[in-house]
Amino acid sequence: MYPKFFKRIFDFLIALTSILVLSPVLLVLMIIGTFSMKGNPFFTQIRPGKNEKLFKMIKFRTMTNKKDENGNLLPDEMRLTKYGKFIRSTSLDELPELFNILRGDMAIVGPRPLLVQYLERYSEEQRHRHDVRPGLTGLAQVNGRNAISWNEKFRLDLEYIKNITLFGDIKIIFQTAFKVFKRDGISSETSATMEEFMGVESEYVKHILIGASGHGKVIADIAKKNGYLEIAFLDDNETITQCAQYPILGKTDSAEKYTDCDFVVSIGNAEIRQKLQERLEKERLSIITLIHPTATIADDVEIGRGTVIMAGAVVNSGAKIGSGCIINTSSSVDHDCTIDDFAHISVGAHVAGTVRIGKRTWVGAGATVINNLTIVDDCMIGAGAVVVKNIDRKGIYKGVPARCDS
Repeated sequence: MYPKFFKRIFDFLIALTSILVLSPVLLVLMIIGTFSMKGNPFFTQIRPGKNEKLFKMIKFRTMTNKKDENGNLLPDEMRLTKYGKFIRSTSLDELPELFNILRGDMAIVGPRPLLVQYLERYSEEQRHRHDVRPGLTGLAQVNGRNAISWNEKFRLDLEYIKNITLFGDIKIIFQTAFKVFKRDGISSETSATMEEFMGVESEYVKHILIGASGHGKVIADIAKKNGYLEIAFLDDNETITQCAQYPILGKTDSAEKYTDCDFVVSIGNAEIRQKLQERLEKERLSIITLIHPTATIADDVEIGRGTVIMAGAVVNSGAKIGSGCIINTSSSVDHDCTIDDFAHISVGAHVAGTVRIGKRTWVGAGATVINNLTIVDDCMIGAGAVVVKNIDRKGIYKGVPARCDS
């Protein structure tokens, strides 16, 4: 409720109060800036806001417009004045953005507004930073600001968006005040400001799928939508040379060579998937979770390593999804369910509230499990079956209501 209804009121009141209290400081900085910059003390620039709608952001200028002999602007560090360094290190250059907040272009807390040209460089996941208004400060600003990598900035932005609360905003505001007092994180390690964002950084783009199959093609597409640019497969079938136009690098037992890569086991068979993922874990390789951008996941859902959640899937509040699970296209897992390790909820299947699905159990396409039930490990629920009572014995269950067929 706070993000939808009360956050805008909170932002407006804080911005208005801040402008009134800080008006003498704003006036002094306008006067000093006019002399220091030999003209207009303000810097305005078009930035993308909520839903990528463009707005004009206003700040105090910190750099001159000095150019080289070819008419090109000099590097930031050569144009940054002493006055500019001071107001930037104290974040006083950001104060005019309070007027952007009054107008509704920005919020007190949110992802910082970046350059328009970055829009086409975002991955599908990174683009979600524009689901909310950009902020005067944010989670990334209190965790390193310009001194952290772009990938870390975006990770923190998305973490904030998934967990917006009044308490969280107040906490970030106080942390910001502390950071400003310390003058912490103003520059990156290699620049006076922050290097240009050129797209997804290489440390996150190497992704390997184990299992070159139809299932692997689907997961490769999800990996691509999550920003992975370099995707490849490992598969024990030596006759396969590529999958979905991605190369086959070798057999599954060669995984240990790729220590700088992220892995997901893209095999439908639960026993084989578990065996291969446990081998990766033994080698201490990076096993990740992949979620399609169109999946709907409640903020408090717990998801284990190696799990894949596909397009259109819905996982509601309080659910716990184990490691190596598959939550397939347009399936749904309702509130407070537990899906144990390496289970598979197939296309269009529905698991009602407070259900427990055992390890390696397969819930077939279009099947339904009604609420408050438990299904033991290693079961198979047939396509279209409806489970209306607890299943306490391993087997294959079919029909409406579902009955044991083995």
